[in-house]
Amino acid sequence: MPKTKDLLAEWEEIAKLSRKLAKRANQRLVRIEEYSKRPGLSNIKEFAYKKAVNYISHEFKPTKSGKLRFKEHIKMDQNLQRNGEKLSGDALVRENIRIQKSRIKAMQDFLSKDTSTLGRSRSGEETQGIKTIMDKRTKTINEKYLKEYGLELTDQDLKRFFESKKQAKLETEVGSSRMFVVAAVVKKFNLKTNKRDLEKFFKEHIDLDSFHYDGWDDRYLQARKGESYKDYLERLQDYVDYTGDEVLNDYINKALKAGINVKNIFI
Repeated sequence: MPKTKDLLAEWEEIAKLSRKLAKRANQRLVRIEEYSKRPGLSNIKEFAYKKAVNYISHEFKPTKSGKLRFKEHIKMDQNLQRNGEKLSGDALVRENIRIQKSRIKAMQDFLSKDTSTLGRSRSGEETQGIKTIMDKRTKTINEKYLKEYGLELTDQDLKRFFESKKQAKLETEVGSSRMFVVAAVVKKFNLKTNKRDLEKFFKEHIDLDSFHYDGWDDRYLQARKGESYKDYLERLQDYVDYTGDEVLNDYINKALKAGINVKNIFI
């Protein structure tokens, strides 16, 4: 069995490495914070923080200024317990070593990931980094789901979309593959769930003449007295074309009836 002196020496080495890695991780977060101040890049910081928290969630806390940081000041915890009994001597040192080894592994994982970098090497050469990853995600979603309908969502749009409390509801209503199209349509037409705004949208996007119904005029597009928002949408939903795809149009109307709108799906 190692003697206490040997254990303490091991502890000092472990603690030293832990402090070093925490400092490196925090330096990366500072660089990301500075980079995120550029126009259009504010979501970079939140994405990096979220990834960092996943690695050391039990100790990753905000500073007084509100900035998230890894703990750099490492000292032996004298209050550790096992089975309700306070540890002491070699057992206490070993448990502190075990905890720091686990922490070191988590920080090494964080530092090895592309999401902890900006995507630029010290020489200035572009590398795989957090902005590249986010750009790829945006590109994939746009090309896979939106391009054929002439729609687009930006990095910032997607960040706001995924953080919205209504995103899960929209996915439930229309499915994971259609939710991006619906969200993009809602954004494109600035759709809101109230009769006044809906009436304005209908008057701008429904051409009654194309349906060849005698006696119809713009008054048919007006919301009727006592008519609810949902009833109004139900009455005119077949005359508006959001995407050129009838099935998708139905899903968009379904989402609107469920209360999805530009204000709550893009927080």
